[in-house]
Amino acid sequence: MLRRIVKHAEYQSFLNAVRFCRQPHFFVPVLAEEGESFAYGITIMSKIGKAVKRNRLKRRLKAWFHNNQDILPRGLKINLIAKPGATDLDWTEVCREMSGLIKSLKNEN
Repeated sequence: MLRRIVKHAEYQSFLNAVRFCRQPHFFVPVLAEEGESFAYGITIMSKIGKAVKRNRLKRRLKAWFHNNQDILPRGLKINLIAKPGATDLDWTEVCREMSGLIKSLKNEN
């Protein structure tokens, strides 16, 4: 089951993360998730780009997660923190980075 993180308290729990994945345009703290679900949050600071670009990136990430629910590792909670340049990614680059992220998450399990 795919779940999106929306509560501030859940985002605060990532401050205690000890496991991280790094991608060229994303920093991803990883926590264990209770049950057999996969939870994700998206953090894009205002200094990364204008609102139009930040919102487009969020929509693309949400669409990628929705389209690839079956390959996500269960029992994990991640927070995608965008780095500078992430808002300039096109759809194929987003897919490539997210696929690499999921592969590294599966290898660490």
